[in-house]
Amino acid sequence: MAESGAKPAPEEAPLSGIRVLELGQMIAVPAATHILAAYGAEVIKVEDTGAGDGLRYYGSQKNGMSGWFVNANWGKRSIALDIKSDAGQNILWSLIERADVFVEGYRTGVMNRLGFDYAAVSARKPDIVYCSSSGYGPTGPYADQPVYDPLIQGLTGWAGIQKQDGKPTLVRAMIADKIGAMTNAQAIMAALIKRGASGRGSHVQVSMLEANLAFVWPDVMMDCTLLDDDVQQLPNVLASYRLYSCADGLVAIAPGADRHWQSMCEALGPEYYNDERFHTFAGRGQYNREWMDKIDEMVSSYSVDEVVQHLRHAEVPVAPVLDPHDVYQDPQVSAAGLLKETQHPITGQIRHPRAASAFLGVDAQLAPAPAQGQHSLEILLELGISEAEAATLMQTATVKVPHSAQDPS
Repeated sequence: MAESGAKPAPEEAPLSGIRVLELGQMIAVPAATHILAAYGAEVIKVEDTGAGDGLRYYGSQKNGMSGWFVNANWGKRSIALDIKSDAGQNILWSLIERADVFVEGYRTGVMNRLGFDYAAVSARKPDIVYCSSSGYGPTGPYADQPVYDPLIQGLTGWAGIQKQDGKPTLVRAMIADKIGAMTNAQAIMAALIKRGASGRGSHVQVSMLEANLAFVWPDVMMDCTLLDDDVQQLPNVLASYRLYSCADGLVAIAPGADRHWQSMCEALGPEYYNDERFHTFAGRGQYNREWMDKIDEMVSSYSVDEVVQHLRHAEVPVAPVLDPHDVYQDPQVSAAGLLKETQHPITGQIRHPRAASAFLGVDAQLAPAPAQGQHSLEILLELGISEAEAATLMQTATVKVPHSAQDPS
């Protein structure tokens, strides 16, 4: 029995003890394995011996590491490995034999040509959870085509619903990639649960195209769902989705329930409640654009602070529209501790979201995003490779390490 007043032992993260091997770059694979790391998994990132993950060089950066890369690769170790060489393939097989999860993001057919497709890997490691993350999937006319986020936005309706001046446009975020990443992580965790019950591994196949179609379908595609001729077609609320202009800035307001609309009118403009078209949810749906025009009129003479203060007091859903640089100062974000500031050895002071394990009350301490090949030597030694052999592997460019770590002795 614990002594009175003794602190309980820290709870273990839910994926503690799970080993993940990542062969991917940019967002869809690295962000997926970062989610696994944030739940406690041990992740080894396998990069090539050339430039490594291209995400290292996109956008704001310091000492050769971008903010994007930091955010998608927190909590991992990196080995830079030439997996086309015989020696590199032997090392990769050794890593696979110690792994629970293998995640690859190559185009269809590449892993087969390298000899690391699911059939080959599962033959040597039957309980492996093998995730193939692709742009279009393993079949169809686009299967071997390269793909990036804007293409998936164009194909799945994302761009088509984001109209500006009547023309489709892009969501200004890697939304398609990140949905692919989240779907990868969900599917991998489901496969791990299945493995826990059956002892059998799985081949998880996730395409960005399919993941995004499933994501957008409930709302973006509501008009493409009910197919009978007698369907009552009403305006899609997303078509007139908007922010509202106050005297000094923008607010987001969502008075969805009948009581919200009544309370909003009482707080900001009682005369607006005279229009009976907007008294019910059905009426607001039918005359959605006209209703939102009325909201624009109602708030135009108020400041953002006034609208937010009045509507929060009236319990109407409202929020100011913040510049990205102001988000961390929001009282709710600050009070809930949703963002942290830590020191990264390469990029210096950084701000980032807390680990996903916090959802379960676990404060996972994740390692900083790694330099390319930062842990190559460490991982080789863990595999039982001698320091002399490691030196040969580095000299032959089978393995790459940062310049400061090139002498294993």
